[in-house]
Amino acid sequence: MGLIDLLRSRIYVSSGKLIVFAIVGMVLFSSLPSIISEAHPSSYISVSYSFEKPSITKILMGDEVYDNVALGSLACYGDAGEPGLPARGAYILLPQGTKADKIEIIPGEKICLGSGYRIAPVGKSIPLVEGAEPLPPSAGPIYNSHKEFPGKLFDEVGTYEFRGYSILVLRLYPVQCIPAEGKLFYYRSLTVRVSTSNSQPNPLFRGLEEDREEVAKKVDNPSVISTYRGKYGGGITDSYDLLIITTNSLKKYFEPLKEYHDYHGVKTLIATLDETGDTPDEIRDYIRDAYLSAGIEYVLLGGDDDVVPAKMLWVYGLDENVTPYQTFMPSDLYYGCLDGTYNYDGDNRWGEPTDGEGGHDVDLMAEVYVGRACVGDKTEVNNFVDKTIEYMRADADQYLKKVLLAGEYLGDYGVASWGGNYLDQIVDGSNLDGYTTAGIPSDKFNIEKMYDRDWQNNYWTKEDMMSRIDSGEHIIQHDGHSSYEYNMKMIPDDVENLDNTKYCFIYSNGCMSGGFDHGDCMAEYFTVKTSHGAFATIMNARYGWFWSFRTDGDSQRFVREFWDAVFGESIYEIGRTNQDSKEDNLYIINRSCIRWTYYELNLFGDPSVELRINNAPNKPSAPSGPSDSKKGEECTYTASTTDIEGDRIYYMFDWGDGSMSEWLGPFESGEEVSASHSWESGGFYSIKVKAKDVNGAESDWSEPLRVRMPKEFSAWYLMKIINEWFISILGIEPMPLPFK
Repeated sequence: MGLIDLLRSRIYVSSGKLIVFAIVGMVLFSSLPSIISEAHPSSYISVSYSFEKPSITKILMGDEVYDNVALGSLACYGDAGEPGLPARGAYILLPQGTKADKIEIIPGEKICLGSGYRIAPVGKSIPLVEGAEPLPPSAGPIYNSHKEFPGKLFDEVGTYEFRGYSILVLRLYPVQCIPAEGKLFYYRSLTVRVSTSNSQPNPLFRGLEEDREEVAKKVDNPSVISTYRGKYGGGITDSYDLLIITTNSLKKYFEPLKEYHDYHGVKTLIATLDETGDTPDEIRDYIRDAYLSAGIEYVLLGGDDDVVPAKMLWVYGLDENVTPYQTFMPSDLYYGCLDGTYNYDGDNRWGEPTDGEGGHDVDLMAEVYVGRACVGDKTEVNNFVDKTIEYMRADADQYLKKVLLAGEYLGDYGVASWGGNYLDQIVDGSNLDGYTTAGIPSDKFNIEKMYDRDWQNNYWTKEDMMSRIDSGEHIIQHDGHSSYEYNMKMIPDDVENLDNTKYCFIYSNGCMSGGFDHGDCMAEYFTVKTSHGAFATIMNARYGWFWSFRTDGDSQRFVREFWDAVFGESIYEIGRTNQDSKEDNLYIINRSCIRWTYYELNLFGDPSVELRINNAPNKPSAPSGPSDSKKGEECTYTASTTDIEGDRIYYMFDWGDGSMSEWLGPFESGEEVSASHSWESGGFYSIKVKAKDVNGAESDWSEPLRVRMPKEFSAWYLMKIINEWFISILGIEPMPLPFK
């Protein structure tokens, strides 16, 4: 056989393989929905959790001395009057098209820590209003029990959906006690075993890589992501990042914000109520459609509640004097969590814990991240848009390093008497109250503590606050009493008298200052009623909550998790950060007033805006350079990106063959970097590059540049390429090879 005949035979065989593979591919694609729904017969998954030995310390609560039990980063959980013991949240991804049928816990070694302990009881929540009665936590009847408490190893919180991924949330109890004897035990490990059966795949699954990356950050068993296949049937027809919903009359005033975002890579769509409908349910349906067909991640509601209506959710909580305390509150959470109904029983109480599909909990994991501009006319839109753009485009400035912590006197509640005692926990992070969170680093920010606790006459004034805002504060975190028209010791007239041109972000856990359904609240004055003040705020629609004689209050949980999201998880977009602070508390959603706080913390601002802290450089574009070369030949590639603070940048190249460059640099922001490499084997290689600034914040990897190095043609090589293609698209290998 001659060379030409040999080549022909190889081509013929290879072509035959291609035909077979094409047919297999067609069958797989055409039957994809049935594969997804039938691929998971009754089976189980298991996830194991290990635990260190708990630490036990003496604490004073009122006039009583108790033993506080802490275990790593685990939260204290329990009802008022019960022993406060560590609990761990378990976020377990279920395989696609399945539901949890049965949950079992397989405990590891049980270790006794001793007896004679008097475990600190859980306190009741107190609203952050002046005059609330100071009642120290007290031991309830359970302290006379000789039975193990909690006496169970887990509670099922619920199954929640995130972008089509089903996440089972549990609360694990690795520590047990016998209250009357003061005996303490803990388990070295708990293994969760979940039996599953078939269920319908979630219709909000889009099959996008960014969704896979996001869910991987949320769950304890990311390997199960590989069971999620297919894509939304309609496909992404025209991709956008941010959706602004407003009225026809206000639309044109939001155009400068859209233009700024478009220019800086946040592709923005403006829709009017004529297109979306003007009821909360119609607006939510439109957002759901835009999430599926346009790929949006953020929603800005461009109007006050009488312009773009808010959904009023019902919630109850447990305070010192009333059990339960209940109310309706405006919650834009409804527009971010897009799965199912919020009113399964059809009454007037939307958002009850049994108002989700099938009488389960409502959806509490957000597909999109929502903020609101509480505007009603041209002037208010201009104020909001101008401040938002000015904040985003401000040059690197020392004001961006300024943080003000403003703590008030809350009343006679022991350690909880001073807002400053809470605020201290967000400086450099904290492991107090039984859990660990990152905080604002004091070596990178100029942090001023304006605390009644430490101030002359134990009282700072509104003039103290106004002068600091006018001098240019970047971040203000407030812990103190508030109302609809009172916050940080200021009233609306005081806000209108501000004259700052460097705009701040304000987070306050005071009561009701974010209640935008009650006329114009303080959050509106700070963000839209003036051309000064704040570019964004997060404030409560109703009561904020704390505990007497302990700093582990419900509102404090969200404050700590917010700054943990920023400085511990590198989440900088304020809408995403606000939602992360909620989902990190999802496993204790039934504790005192956690659900209350989950619903009421609304963002008054553009949710896509990134806090101007030490942000990572922008993701570099794909490297530039030759896409074809020869084995052993050195090729040069270039890349560049920018840093939002103007920091100098290092670059690292991934050459796709298992090797990477060193960190190259530093280079000026926007300066181009060059690097060279050669490949010793033929094949296809994907070159990527990432960046980090001089402070260590790293970008995501760039999109890849595909490079081809010629190699000997063979049927085996074709099979390998086709297998790789099927694996990348469907996660299956149609023709396993004997070697790789």
